[in-house]
Formats: sequence, C-alpha cells, structure tokens
Amino acid sequence: MLPAVVFARTPNDTEYDEQWYLDMIDAPEAWDIKTGDGSVVIAVLDTGVDLDHPDLMDNIWVNTGEIADNNIDDDDNGFVDDVYGWDFIDSDNDPTPDTSRGSDPDAVSHGTVISGLIAAVGNNHEGLTGVVWDARIMAVRMLDKTGSGNSMDAREAINYAVENGADVINLSFSGSTDDPALRKAVMNAFNHGVVVVAALGNEGVNINNNPVYPACYNDGDEDWVIGVAASDASDQHSLFSNYGSSCADLSAPGEDMYGLFYYEPSAGYSTLYGDHWSGTSVASPVVAGSAALILAKYPTLSPTDIRNILKLSVDPMSLSGKYRNQFGAGRLNVNQAIVLAASYASAQAQQDLQPVSIPVEGYASGDLIKSNSFSSVYYIDSAGKRRVFLDSNAYFTWSNSFSDIKVMNDDELAQFDLGGVMLPKAGVALVKIQSDNSVYMLASGDDDLVPVLRKINSEEIATEMFGSDWADYVIDIEPTFFTKFELGDRIDQVFEVDTSQMKTRQMLAELAE
Repeated sequence: MLPAVVFARTPNDTEYDEQWYLDMIDAPEAWDIKTGDGSVVIAVLDTGVDLDHPDLMDNIWVNTGEIADNNIDDDDNGFVDDVYGWDFIDSDNDPTPDTSRGSDPDAVSHGTVISGLIAAVGNNHEGLTGVVWDARIMAVRMLDKTGSGNSMDAREAINYAVENGADVINLSFSGSTDDPALRKAVMNAFNHGVVVVAALGNEGVNINNNPVYPACYNDGDEDWVIGVAASDASDQHSLFSNYGSSCADLSAPGEDMYGLFYYEPSAGYSTLYGDHWSGTSVASPVVAGSAALILAKYPTLSPTDIRNILKLSVDPMSLSGKYRNQFGAGRLNVNQAIVLAASYASAQAQQDLQPVSIPVEGYASGDLIKSNSFSSVYYIDSAGKRRVFLDSNAYFTWSNSFSDIKVMNDDELAQFDLGGVMLPKAGVALVKIQSDNSVYMLASGDDDLVPVLRKINSEEIATEMFGSDWADYVIDIEPTFFTKFELGDRIDQVFEVDTSQMKTRQMLAELAE
C-alpha cells in the first residue's frame, strides 16, 4: 500500500514564487479546501484600483443594477453610473487612481496593491495570486493622489460599501481622530454582517492609551473591526508596526510584499508587478483576503465568528518584553482558520434548526439525566437535546450533587438527540488548555451554555481579581474542546468580579467522591 500523501494546491501564476508570505500562512493547504467564490465581495477603500489590470480585471465587482454611461441612477442607490464603484474624492463614478501632476507614485498604486494581495486572479498563468483566487473587488476611492483622506469621505465610503453588498471591507489607513460619524459607519457595517479589517498604523508605538481609528472601534462588548499588526518573514514583529492588546487582534506578513502595480504606460506607469511594499496597510489585506476565503466556503458566518476563527487559529510569534501579548493572538494561518471554520458553521447549522419539544414526558430543559445502563450524564438544552458533560469538573460547576440526576431507561434516553458538549459554567472556575500555561476567565455570553474565554494577561491581575489562591480555581481543558468556547477580549486591567460561586479543584474533587 502506498503511503498517504497530502498535496497542497499550488497555482500556476508566473510570479507566484515571489509571494513568500502565502506559504507562511499555509495558503496552499487552504486552497485544497476552497480557492474562492465570485459571489464574495471585498470593498477596497483606498486610492483607487486599476480596473483594467490583467491580473485583476476578471475579479472586479460590477454593479449589475446600473447601466453604464446613461447618466441615470438605475438602481436608485444615490450614485449615477456607479458600475465599478465610486470616487468620493472627486465625487464621480471613476474609482481609478489619480495620476495627475503632484501625485505620489506609491499612492497611485496603493489601492491596486491592496486589491491584488486580496484577490489577484489565481491560477491564470498571469502574475500573482491573491489569498482568495476568485472574488470580487469593489473599488471605492476615498484617499487622494498623495494617499491622504478624511473621516467624512471614509464614513461615506463605508456606507456605500455596506449598502451595495460588500461582505468584507479593507481599510488600509489609520488616524488618531475619533469621529463619531465614522464610528457609527463602522458599527453599522458590523451590524449588517460585514467583516471590517483595518491596519493598525506604522508609527511603531503602543496604541493602548492612544488608539488609532478605525482599527480600534468597539463598543466595549463587541469589537467591530479586526485590527491587524505586521510581521516579517522570520515571524518576528515588524518594528514599524503599531501594537497594543486593546486593538491588535492578530498579525500578518507585512514586509517586502510583492504586489500588483497600477499599469498605464501613457501616464508613466509601465510596471505590472513589483516588491518593496511594507506596512500594516499590506498586512491588513492578507487578513481581509483570508476572511473572504473563509466566507467563500462558509458564507453564513458572522463578523464575530470570523474574528474568533482567525484569532483561535494563529501560529505563535516569539515576542518578549513590552511586545509580549501586544501583537494580537499570533500570526495568521489561513489553513488552520478555514479548518476551524467548519466547526463554527456546523454549530451554527444546529442552532438554526427549529427547537423541538422535549421527547419524553416528565422531563424539561435544564434537567440532568442519565440512563440506568451507562455512566454518562447529560443536560437537556432548550432544543430538547442531550448534551454530555465534558467531565466531572464540568458537571460540578453546574450542580453540587449527583442526586440532582434523573435516571431513565435506555429507550427513553435514545429519544433525545445528542447535542454538543456541556462546558464548565461561567463564573465558577478558571480554565487552561492542557498544553498551554495561559489562564482564562469564563465569562457569560449570549448563549448560557457557551462561556466566553477571556485570557488573564498576568498573575498580578489574577491575584487582584480572584485572590492569592487564584491558581486553585484553575481546571484543565483538553485542546480538542477549546474551540467550543466563544473567544473574548483579553483582561489587561483589574475589574470587580463575583467570586461567590467559584469552586476550587479540591471542592470539585470532594463533590465527586
């Protein structure tokens, strides 16, 4: 018998070997699962996009509700003849770069570079490939010929992208001004199910106390934006990259990136491809393209799902000192992300099923049950399914005695469909993965049965919040079950928590005796 061989899909694009970062994020392995889908739309809000670039033109979004050049707003969206997008700098329907006198050549190509990193046409014997081979780039120009812009144009551009069907928005710019109207536009995008990805900026500073926007927009409970820091070819943090645990969700390659150039020989732009691109502005589209690839496979995932998936599937980075835990969860791995996304999509499909009535009379949601032939204990959820407890520790975070269990016969138990696993209850214990030393608080989430993991950033914080014996509250979770939790924000500062229901490992063990 021949040994099993795993093949990673490699595209035939002529300049593919220049794209070192795609192997680093395991893109070829991800392409074995999905290469893209033309229904996924990524809005690139930037300096404009080369709509006729030979390695991009087949992936340019077209507004099918608009008839070109008839001077009529055919689709009644408020923009006349916006066939390929809109230019909010010049207020017209030409979202290509401005090459007029005084333009910055890097700015002219910037939006095209970003678009190519996301979705240059893959496997077409031409140039490069995007992280996603097949998708549609919505060109929205809101930065001028020098690469500058303002929050008014940014918010209008975001609103345009949302209203015209973008699934992902890439924002490769940052500023220090918190504009309430821009904040509202970003929130609106998130609430409409649009994944917003933004660069953290290139000043090389900690932005925890001096946030940048739009990357740092949130409402305290939900992060509306996936903030991206930059890393290099050695998996080290980029020295120019801003950082900070409050805004950085993850890092992605952002140095010496090979990309598409704006191509118009008559205007002096005669190069199709080239390198030298560095910055968080080129790290962000690598993440945006990854989000698009995941949505191509699992289109019903929410922005929060995508953010959690990307963060939980990262590869670790070697960081120390002031940089520790400040460059997000780690460095992007798109293959691990799309593999993990399958479990999120499966769980979502289960949740979308209509709740069923309790199949056996005399039992109700919230009951603890077992059969008289087997030792496994189950919890009846609101859909009438039985969820098996992860282990005895998990059970005793929900109950104080085995006497709470109702025993039924095997035939009755079989009438309950099997649901997911029962995780430890929020507010009763701290947890860690068996293979990792990181400790997490279990916070309440939208689903009472799915606690939110919040990583505690230091022993000092743990001591202040849970007392000097905080380590006694920590129970181990097998890595297999870690993805069953929802992922929340890190705990960087002390806040008051209710510890009255907390149980130590010794207490849990005594209850099990």
